[in-house]
Amino acid sequence: MLARLGNWIREFSEDEAAVPANDSEWAQTLAGLLVEAAMADGVLDDGERQQIARVLHGQLNLEEADVDAMIDKAVADQEARVEIHGLTRAIRAETEPEDRVAIMEMVWMVVLADGELHEYESQLMRRLAGLLYVDDIDSGRAAKRARARLSQDS
Repeated sequence: MLARLGNWIREFSEDEAAVPANDSEWAQTLAGLLVEAAMADGVLDDGERQQIARVLHGQLNLEEADVDAMIDKAVADQEARVEIHGLTRAIRAETEPEDRVAIMEMVWMVVLADGELHEYESQLMRRLAGLLYVDDIDSGRAAKRARARLSQDS
Protein backbone atom coordinates (compact mmCIF):
# COMPACT_ATOMS: atom_id res chain seq x y z
CA MET A 1 0.00 0.00 0.00
CA LEU A 2 2.91 2.35 0.65
CA ALA A 3 3.84 2.30 -3.03
CA ARG A 4 0.24 3.11 -3.99
CA LEU A 5 0.20 6.02 -1.53
CA GLY A 6 3.42 7.31 -3.03
CA ASN A 7 1.97 7.04 -6.53
CA TRP A 8 -1.14 8.85 -5.39
CA ILE A 9 0.84 11.77 -3.96
CA ARG A 10 3.00 11.90 -7.07
CA GLU A 11 -0.13 11.92 -9.28
CA PHE A 12 -1.32 15.03 -7.51
CA SER A 13 2.07 16.72 -7.16
CA GLU A 14 4.10 15.23 -10.00
CA ASP A 15 6.91 14.99 -7.47
CA GLU A 16 9.07 12.05 -6.48
CA ALA A 17 9.47 13.25 -2.87
CA ALA A 18 9.61 10.79 -0.01
CA VAL A 19 6.42 9.14 1.18
CA PRO A 20 5.54 8.36 4.81
CA ALA A 21 7.05 5.22 6.28
CA ASN A 22 4.04 3.67 8.02
CA ASP A 23 1.38 3.33 5.34
CA SER A 24 -1.64 2.13 7.33
CA GLU A 25 -1.27 4.73 10.10
CA TRP A 26 -0.55 7.42 7.54
CA ALA A 27 -3.62 6.47 5.48
CA GLN A 28 -5.75 6.61 8.64
CA THR A 29 -4.28 10.01 9.47
CA LEU A 30 -5.11 11.21 5.97
CA ALA A 31 -8.64 9.82 6.31
CA GLY A 32 -8.93 11.68 9.61
CA LEU A 33 -7.88 14.92 7.98
CA LEU A 34 -10.34 14.44 5.13
CA VAL A 35 -13.18 13.69 7.56
CA GLU A 36 -12.21 16.69 9.68
CA ALA A 37 -12.46 18.92 6.62
CA ALA A 38 -15.74 17.38 5.50
CA MET A 39 -17.27 17.90 8.94
CA ALA A 40 -16.11 21.49 9.34
CA ASP A 41 -19.66 22.62 8.60
CA GLY A 42 -21.00 20.19 11.21
CA VAL A 43 -22.20 17.53 8.77
CA LEU A 44 -20.61 14.72 6.80
CA ASP A 45 -22.99 14.60 3.87
CA ASP A 46 -23.21 11.78 1.34
CA GLY A 47 -21.29 13.68 -1.34
CA GLU A 48 -18.39 14.37 1.01
CA ARG A 49 -18.34 10.80 2.30
CA GLN A 50 -18.38 9.49 -1.27
CA GLN A 51 -15.50 11.81 -2.19
CA ILE A 52 -13.46 10.57 0.77
CA ALA A 53 -14.25 6.97 -0.16
CA ARG A 54 -13.38 7.65 -3.81
CA VAL A 55 -9.99 9.04 -2.81
CA LEU A 56 -9.16 6.25 -0.37
CA HIS A 57 -10.58 3.43 -2.49
CA GLY A 58 -9.64 4.61 -5.95
CA GLN A 59 -6.26 6.17 -5.35
CA LEU A 60 -4.99 3.81 -2.66
CA ASN A 61 -6.68 0.68 -4.01
CA LEU A 62 -8.13 -0.13 -0.62
CA GLU A 63 -11.01 -2.59 -0.34
CA GLU A 64 -14.45 -1.03 0.15
CA ALA A 65 -14.84 -2.63 3.56
CA ASP A 66 -11.45 -1.23 4.63
CA VAL A 67 -12.39 2.22 3.33
CA ASP A 68 -15.73 2.16 5.17
CA ALA A 69 -14.02 1.06 8.38
CA MET A 70 -11.35 3.73 7.97
CA ILE A 71 -13.97 6.45 7.43
CA ASP A 72 -16.06 5.21 10.37
CA LYS A 73 -12.98 5.27 12.61
CA ALA A 74 -12.07 8.75 11.37
CA VAL A 75 -15.61 9.98 12.14
CA ALA A 76 -15.49 8.49 15.65
CA ASP A 77 -12.04 9.99 16.21
CA GLN A 78 -13.23 13.36 14.91
CA GLU A 79 -16.09 13.42 17.39
CA ALA A 80 -13.63 12.84 20.24
CA ARG A 81 -10.88 15.12 18.88
CA VAL A 82 -10.45 18.56 20.38
CA GLU A 83 -7.84 19.79 17.90
CA ILE A 84 -6.28 18.85 14.57
CA HIS A 85 -2.67 19.59 15.44
CA GLY A 86 -1.89 15.89 15.92
CA LEU A 87 -3.10 15.09 12.40
CA THR A 88 -1.23 17.93 10.78
CA ARG A 89 1.92 17.31 12.81
CA ALA A 90 2.04 13.70 11.57
CA ILE A 91 1.51 14.77 7.97
CA ARG A 92 4.02 17.61 8.22
CA ALA A 93 6.64 15.28 9.69
CA GLU A 94 6.22 12.66 6.98
CA THR A 95 5.88 14.73 3.80
CA GLU A 96 7.74 17.20 1.68
CA PRO A 97 6.28 20.69 1.04
CA GLU A 98 5.13 19.73 -2.47
CA ASP A 99 3.31 16.72 -1.06
CA ARG A 100 1.52 18.91 1.49
CA VAL A 101 0.24 21.08 -1.36
CA ALA A 102 -1.08 17.93 -3.03
CA ILE A 103 -2.75 16.92 0.23
CA MET A 104 -4.34 20.38 0.42
CA GLU A 105 -5.77 19.75 -3.04
CA MET A 106 -7.25 16.45 -1.87
CA VAL A 107 -8.78 18.13 1.16
CA TRP A 108 -10.17 20.90 -1.05
CA MET A 109 -11.83 18.21 -3.19
CA VAL A 110 -13.64 16.88 -0.12
CA VAL A 111 -14.62 20.32 1.16
CA LEU A 112 -15.98 21.29 -2.26
CA ALA A 113 -17.70 17.93 -2.91
CA ASP A 114 -21.10 19.25 -1.82
CA GLY A 115 -20.85 22.16 -4.26
CA GLU A 116 -20.53 24.93 -1.70
CA LEU A 117 -17.89 26.35 0.58
CA HIS A 118 -19.29 26.97 4.06
CA GLU A 119 -17.66 29.71 6.13
CA TYR A 120 -16.40 27.13 8.68
CA GLU A 121 -14.86 25.09 5.87
CA SER A 122 -13.14 28.19 4.55
CA GLN A 123 -11.76 28.97 8.01
CA LEU A 124 -10.58 25.38 8.42
CA MET A 125 -8.79 25.46 5.08
CA ARG A 126 -6.94 28.67 6.01
CA ARG A 127 -5.99 27.17 9.38
CA LEU A 128 -4.99 23.88 7.76
CA ALA A 129 -2.77 25.66 5.25
CA GLY A 130 -0.99 27.36 8.12
CA LEU A 131 -0.60 24.15 10.11
CA LEU A 132 0.79 22.32 7.07
CA TYR A 133 3.06 25.26 6.17
CA VAL A 134 1.35 25.74 2.80
CA ASP A 135 1.22 29.39 1.74
CA ASP A 136 -1.99 31.08 0.62
CA ILE A 137 -0.99 31.14 -3.05
CA ASP A 138 -0.32 27.39 -3.14
CA SER A 139 -3.54 26.69 -1.23
CA GLY A 140 -5.48 28.85 -3.69
CA ARG A 141 -3.95 27.01 -6.62
CA ALA A 142 -4.79 23.68 -4.96
CA ALA A 143 -8.40 24.83 -4.56
CA LYS A 144 -8.55 25.81 -8.22
CA ARG A 145 -7.18 22.42 -9.31
CA ALA A 146 -9.63 20.66 -6.98
CA ARG A 147 -12.57 22.52 -8.54
CA ALA A 148 -11.31 21.55 -12.01
CA ARG A 149 -10.97 17.87 -11.01
CA LEU A 150 -14.45 17.86 -9.47
CA SER A 151 -15.98 19.41 -12.58
CA GLN A 152 -14.29 16.70 -14.69
CA ASP A 153 -15.83 14.00 -12.46
CA SER A 154 -19.33 15.45 -12.87
